[in-house]
Amino acid sequence: TVLAFIMEPVGGVATGALVAPNSYYSKVRKICDRYGVLLIFDEVMCGAGRTGTFLAAHHWPDALPDLVACAKGLSAGYTPLGAMIAPDRIVDKVVESGGFLHGHTYSGNPLSSAIGVAVLSELVNQDLMSNAHRMGVLLRQKLNAVKDRSTTIGDVRGIGLLNAVEIVENKATKANFPASRQASYRVSEIARDLGLHIYSRRAASGKFGEWFMAAPPLIITEPEIDLFMELVTETFRIFESENR
Repeated sequence: TVLAFIMEPVGGVATGALVAPNSYYSKVRKICDRYGVLLIFDEVMCGAGRTGTFLAAHHWPDALPDLVACAKGLSAGYTPLGAMIAPDRIVDKVVESGGFLHGHTYSGNPLSSAIGVAVLSELVNQDLMSNAHRMGVLLRQKLNAVKDRSTTIGDVRGIGLLNAVEIVENKATKANFPASRQASYRVSEIARDLGLHIYSRRAASGKFGEWFMAAPPLIITEPEIDLFMELVTETFRIFESENR
């Protein structure tokens, strides 16, 4: 028997901001409904406005999950804070069955709770979800322009301000660099020396791909994206000159 199906609707660093075709989400929802399986979205990274909607799930209204796990963006990283979002139809059943006893040492921490309220208020009052959508579209346009000129960028993917740039040795075949080259680490070193901090990642030590995340703050402006792109462009110019 299967109790639940858990997925990241938009991948985090584990998959490099992978986004499935739209049809995937609705088909998963229908299969779960057919067999009485709960659909759980892990939105620890993609939730709280990062993809341009409060939950990434809101991009697929015909495939809304039964439960959502959130964290990180709820407090903007200032303090540990996590949450589980559940509908009344599930909460009421749990309450009728005697309730759900859970907790840990720092449950209900007043500092984390106050910070969470402040962060979510800013998210709404400053309309940061709309900014994440607009700046995300602009960022991917500019990243794709760099990809078109690059010999080592294989893919640009993501939604809103959760994006990834894939690093490959052969752009035509998408062949990876040999794992021993640690290409993504070298890219991050070059970027760091230029004053740009990026989050690089290697799947299975580089056997199944390398990338870096392009996930700037939700308050980013167009001039700041231009600066980011200047540094990314120079990073790949140097990296590709080393690999000719």
